[in-house]
Amino acid sequence: MLTYPSWPSRQLVSAAELNQYINDNNSRLIAPSAFRVKGVESTAEFTSRVELKWDLWDFERQGWTSTDMKRFRCPAAGTYFVSINLTFRPPAMDGKKTAMLDALVYTSRRDGSGSTGLLKSMNNTKIIGSYLSVNASGLAYLAEGDLLYATASGAGGTWTRATSENKSWSMNSFSAIQTAPDAKGLGE
Repeated sequence: MLTYPSWPSRQLVSAAELNQYINDNNSRLIAPSAFRVKGVESTAEFTSRVELKWDLWDFERQGWTSTDMKRFRCPAAGTYFVSINLTFRPPAMDGKKTAMLDALVYTSRRDGSGSTGLLKSMNNTKIIGSYLSVNASGLAYLAEGDLLYATASGAGGTWTRATSENKSWSMNSFSAIQTAPDAKGLGE
């Protein structure tokens, strides 16, 4: 939480007294709480909703943690810009049916109970042998200790991890960065 004290008029304040308010607050504003993970190599294929397990931490700032690389614990309350990007290969189709892929981002309480949907994105294709990407991003309020996680679901058959010279981590990522440290909710 950002803190800003007040002193009586004309009170002499030392640099040491000001430092914690100026330096610490500026540090939080310049380098806000954030994380980014990438790659979904363990998600080789799926036919229904699957909670995504991420391969690598790309970066982490101010204490984001995960015990399973699926759910990420928020270290500080505030408004966050959350983003997910996924690319998968649709099922084999005849070119007449449509295959759909969606991505959902959720939050749950620190103990893992409750689940609230934050973001959703859906895309579809009729193109045989293509890749399909879904991207979702937006603002979300997260309380300290909340768990942030993502799922994917494909309709129309078995979806598989994109197989190309690009590694999975270059086509799949999940991130959050704090934009309003002292927010008590969205719009506050």
